Amino acid sequence: MKNKVIVVASLLAGSFFANADVKVERVMRDPEYTRGNINLLRRTDSIDEASWIWHPELKDEIYAPKPRFLRFRNRFTVGKDKPEVLIDVSADERFHLLCDGEFVACGPNRSTVEDWQYQTYALTLDPGEHVLEAVVWKTQDAAPLAQLSWRGGFILKSYGVYDSVLTTGKGNWEVGRTTDLVPCGSSNSVWGTGSQFTVTGTGPYDDIPDKWEKPAVVRGPAGKERHKLFFFGLRTKGWMLFPSDMPDQLHRAVSPGTVRAVTGEAGWRKPHVYAESETRNAMVAGFNALLKDGRTLTIPPKTKLQAAWHLGRYICAYPELVVSGGKGARLAWCWTESARSAETKRKGDRSAIVGKYLEGYGDNFVSDGRARAVFSTPWFRCGLWCRIDIETGDEPLEIRSMKLIETRYPLEMESSFASAQDPSMRDIRRICARAMQMCCHEMLFDCPYYEQQMYPGDTRVQLLVLSALSRDDRMIRRAIELYDKAQRDDGMIPFNWPTRGIQEGATYTLCYLLMYGDYVMHHTNEKWLRARLPGIRKTMAGIEYYENSEGLLENMPGWQFMDWVDGWLKVGTPPGGRYGEGVNAEINLFWSLAMRSAALVERALGNALQAAYWDEKREKLNRAIVAKFWDEKRGILADTPERKDFSEHAQALALLADALPPEKARTAFRHLVEDEDLKRCTVYFSYYLFEAYFKYSRADLFIRRLDLWRGYVKSGVTTLLESPETAAVEPRSDCHAWGAHPIWFMQTALAGVKSDAPWFRRVLVAPQPGGLKDIKSRHPHPDGWIEVDLRFDGGRVYGKVVTPVPGTFAWGGRKMALSAGGNVIDL
Repeated sequence: MKNKVIVVASLLAGSFFANADVKVERVMRDPEYTRGNINLLRRTDSIDEASWIWHPELKDEIYAPKPRFLRFRNRFTVGKDKPEVLIDVSADERFHLLCDGEFVACGPNRSTVEDWQYQTYALTLDPGEHVLEAVVWKTQDAAPLAQLSWRGGFILKSYGVYDSVLTTGKGNWEVGRTTDLVPCGSSNSVWGTGSQFTVTGTGPYDDIPDKWEKPAVVRGPAGKERHKLFFFGLRTKGWMLFPSDMPDQLHRAVSPGTVRAVTGEAGWRKPHVYAESETRNAMVAGFNALLKDGRTLTIPPKTKLQAAWHLGRYICAYPELVVSGGKGARLAWCWTESARSAETKRKGDRSAIVGKYLEGYGDNFVSDGRARAVFSTPWFRCGLWCRIDIETGDEPLEIRSMKLIETRYPLEMESSFASAQDPSMRDIRRICARAMQMCCHEMLFDCPYYEQQMYPGDTRVQLLVLSALSRDDRMIRRAIELYDKAQRDDGMIPFNWPTRGIQEGATYTLCYLLMYGDYVMHHTNEKWLRARLPGIRKTMAGIEYYENSEGLLENMPGWQFMDWVDGWLKVGTPPGGRYGEGVNAEINLFWSLAMRSAALVERALGNALQAAYWDEKREKLNRAIVAKFWDEKRGILADTPERKDFSEHAQALALLADALPPEKARTAFRHLVEDEDLKRCTVYFSYYLFEAYFKYSRADLFIRRLDLWRGYVKSGVTTLLESPETAAVEPRSDCHAWGAHPIWFMQTALAGVKSDAPWFRRVLVAPQPGGLKDIKSRHPHPDGWIEVDLRFDGGRVYGKVVTPVPGTFAWGGRKMALSAGGNVIDL
């Protein structure tokens, strides 16, 4: 099992995620793309040689009736000539690893029991005595829905002289139970993100057990003894361990924003309407001195207060509070996406607090009077605002530190786009990128505040945004393979995954299939894609099962969600989409797009005959779609054969799928633009609408439709709303990444940078400025960056294009060859 170090941990001191003295290097194992012999044959020199351990009192407990928090420790000696300690580590549900009291890592990545993740680290330590500790917990039903589990367990494998010392099942590990965190449900309509907790005494990362014991082995080395009888194919039950090729999540201490108001009028965990006078008192100044200057804030005895903390921008973070004294004091740390008006109950300006209240979701901390207690939570929280409620008893409470430990996938906006003619695009990109960051962790989320679920329809759009932001394709591959490994017997993909609350729906399975064609065009890991091929074929065959005698999909299983359209069913299903209603145009057009994606993948992997099968079948399907849904009188496709329902969705998908003959396509596009009675695409489905606009060279329509995003910016949000905000409807979520696709279109359509061959071996630069006079953009490529710096004047374009691969520049019906390197443009 080869490995190489790819990153040195860079973590800030001064928190429970601190790492001041221990040098930590993340080591990336060679990836395992398939199950292979995992859990059948014990692999030597790997984590398979370690045992899973747990507390002896809980060794037979599979289902935990209440949350279990354990602390493991191992005291060991580092010799002068062996300073590096290499470890593989994982746990169920989670671990928080420390060395000599300093943070090393946390994990593992959320996954499934049959795809359980582990991480590898190299610790460089000074010679002498050291202690390795792991806080491990299983919260069972109090965990986020995406946190799957088999049973409580901790596993660590070391190598060389440290194998017998540190490897679980061999080394001298001790374990103790720490103070229970008590789940207390949820509030503010939050679901799926895990329970709130009441934490007493000190937090889970700071608490030391009263009693230490020898841990029990709950599963020995995977494949133990079975390698002698391998021909029987016997499998070890439980976790199948795969090395994670995902980078560690970002963990850094921050104290963002400012406390805007403090009141002494509010009751415990009761929202308060803040007055102007409450924005400028001594306690406001005290809280901000605590945040910005690290000054201790003392809350007097018998005091009640509530502070409104505006974080400056949306953030996902673990709360961290360090307090001393104040026995019996209690504090509630609540999070929310926006304050609400006391008069209208609506959010309005997300940055305002006067005349508004904060109704949040969060955790309770109760002090037992000890010095420097460190409160935190097992799961991160998120929002734009925090509300801090404090009630002290007979003793003053010293708040020595109040900060956030920001966490997310280490995704940054490495790409760029700018035009002097439209500076609003800068702010649109900013909120789109922030929403994408907030929805990108160990897996993708639809939204971090309400659900933390991964849905294939959202995911397909999010993966394209990731492809436009960064050259890193690891999250892209991870999301796709999570779906691939979750297939049903008929090839369908869960409507949401991973989760303990599975939904099902075929429309999002069709969206999932489009991800593969996107990957082929924009990324290059052929070995990974080939490992996904059996799953692609199974899903395609499973979809075929639902074709009727005309070759059209009918009576598809599950929830046929398409878009939250006003005038459709409240559950987002298009006319004709529900079971028993017959056939629907949009579903069949997605099937046509899925066939094109499958053909692209098969051809890129050298399977020309299979690609030809899908090409031929797609042509037949497109003819059947036109025959069934084309309304000659209106010159557009209907949603159903009855030709009573019409939408932007059907026209956009038909144009993208090349389902219509040329003359019908031109007519349909004209009606798409002109007909005011079509059902409108909302935020998510606008992705497909915008693709259609650019296919017909109407960048002006895209720029105009960005008014929705410009309105978001004006509302004070720092991320993206789930749906349009109107006088009648207020969106639930203020952070939904399915609307981040303007970033994609700025770079691939306005700047015109597109992949022009599988594996992005060629590039097509075909700008559509839509009235902009200049465009400067930087777009990711697997081999570097494609940069354009162009000016447009009187039908001419001039400037430069820098590209790592050859390709074509197209403008006004003219073309010129692009060579790898710099190219001067003058057409």
